[in-house]
Amino acid sequence: MDRARIGVDFNELDTPMPISKTDEVIDSDGNKIMLSEGMPIFIYEEDYDEFDRRDYLIADGIAVRNPNKTSVAKWCCQIDEHGIRHESDAPEFYLPKLTADEKRQIIYSKMEERILKIGQRNNIIVQGALETYIKFLKRIDEGKL
Repeated sequence: MDRARIGVDFNELDTPMPISKTDEVIDSDGNKIMLSEGMPIFIYEEDYDEFDRRDYLIADGIAVRNPNKTSVAKWCCQIDEHGIRHESDAPEFYLPKLTADEKRQIIYSKMEERILKIGQRNNIIVQGALETYIKFLKRIDEGKL
């Protein structure tokens, strides 16, 4: 991550974004932060790209007392004009490129996981279709199709 940030749940999508029930929060580096009105804060939530590599959702803003009196959160983040974005959107962010083989292996693993999950729900038709799909992909990769 580009800097220590306060963990949030971006699924809440409230404006401003709730960050804490108390005056103190712990950032991603384990530092205690005493919140005060107008202080700059940096927030994040764990996220992953299509190949399961970590790519945090991040946002910057200022701390504000929660204007919603019915909310349990005491403090919120008023997100700045850059909004919520992936860390990889920054020009200086470096995420190593994957080879075609690495991508293929990741896709195979993900599909096999899905087959196992589907199999646990006894959906034999979908399970068979996914297994067939994997067989075709492997045959294509081996040059047999």
